[in-house]
Amino acid sequence: MIDWWAALAGRWRFDGSTATYLGPAQPESRIKLGLALGSERFRDGRITTRIKLTRNRSTSAGIVFGYQSLAAPYFVAQIGGFEKAYSIAEYRPDEGWISRADAGSLSNLRVDVEHTVTISVAGQSVRMTVDRVDVLNAVLPRPIEGLGAGLFAGDDAEVGFHETTIQTQMPRVFVIMPFAEPFDPVYRDVIKPVAEELGFTINRVDEVAGPGIILDDIQRQIEQAHAVIAEISTYQGMHNPNVFYELGYAHALKKPAILLVRREAGKEMPFDVRGYRAIFYDDSIGGKKAVERTLRQHLNAVLNDSWDNGLATR
Repeated sequence: MIDWWAALAGRWRFDGSTATYLGPAQPESRIKLGLALGSERFRDGRITTRIKLTRNRSTSAGIVFGYQSLAAPYFVAQIGGFEKAYSIAEYRPDEGWISRADAGSLSNLRVDVEHTVTISVAGQSVRMTVDRVDVLNAVLPRPIEGLGAGLFAGDDAEVGFHETTIQTQMPRVFVIMPFAEPFDPVYRDVIKPVAEELGFTINRVDEVAGPGIILDDIQRQIEQAHAVIAEISTYQGMHNPNVFYELGYAHALKKPAILLVRREAGKEMPFDVRGYRAIFYDDSIGGKKAVERTLRQHLNAVLNDSWDNGLATR
């Protein structure tokens, strides 16, 4: 339960597990926005709060996540936004508010009763549940940058929030690679131990159990990951097209991608990925130690939000 709050925008009243948005800082203010940040950091997991509106025609209220500052992008999952009952939206300082998913009529949104609102976040995959019903799912177009989370309200009507809770889970890494020798030992002996040591949940698609279409499973795993590790080496003189398809989807989501490449005489990386960060290694005990060291550095950069798509590391 979050009991400590900082009011960053608008007027608020805090009383233990209850937070009440009272309206904009100045009654005549053109910007009618309320934002209160909780004391816990949030990356992946679940946030739940109970919301009580006093009107539903122009008031929005919900959960803010991915927050860094009022001058940086962040996301909200709200009831009453965009003239819809439910919406997941992104605020970008250069563009304003952008709806990423919305549904439902405002006329069906009851006031003076509490609505239990939950968001579940895994990487760039966001699910919004209201009163035990999954109302929205969205895949965000870029990784979530900030670790701040809290409460959001729009308009000048009073909104009550009660018993806001945060449950966190470990960030995920998805590994893209052929399921064959000589790549399995690299995954088993190097990639998986290093990622787990740093606190990541890590898997490959062959470790995902359950029915369904394998391509859907791959896309879902990439969407829910904070980073991907892709082994793009040639095997018996050929590149694996599945690896490059999956890597392309990760790049489309602007996902941090760490490329692994076995050193082979006369071989170069494909032109399209030559500018991306890569770890070149030798298939030897010493080569594996070097991969461990460099991979740990790159995954630490993901954890510390200091990632950039720099040039390949040789």
